[in-house]
Amino acid sequence: MITTPFIGVDIGAAAKAIHSLLGLILDARGVTLAEWVALRTLGTSPGRVSQPSLRDGLVLALDIDAVEATAVLCALEDRGLLAYDTYEQAGLTSAGRAQYDELHAGVVAVTAQAYAGIDAEELATTRRVLATVVARAAELRSEL
Repeated sequence: MITTPFIGVDIGAAAKAIHSLLGLILDARGVTLAEWVALRTLGTSPGRVSQPSLRDGLVLALDIDAVEATAVLCALEDRGLLAYDTYEQAGLTSAGRAQYDELHAGVVAVTAQAYAGIDAEELATTRRVLATVVARAAELRSEL
């Protein structure tokens, strides 16, 4: 018996639904997605991050150019959320840490609600299946 595998539309719809929740959280606090990605990178980093690494990470994660990524970092710096040391290593200020912590708490809360009641084993299986699909797609991309 052949079963229909997840199709991109199903996966895309789920991702879009979760992404829209993130958008609501960010919009309510006046934070753009690009700013959130930078805040999350710094908020989860064990130490400071070099400006080039942070900028390049934004370029890759958001499919933007280096000028746009630098503008995001400048906006966060202008708002007092990010600061550089004398070696151009970026880190969150206390206001930046507070902003990150507030956003992160909101994301965790809404994500928990979205996944509430779904069996942990089913979620683990879904993660494994999606990781396999990602790996296979990467292989296929290199072959095409």
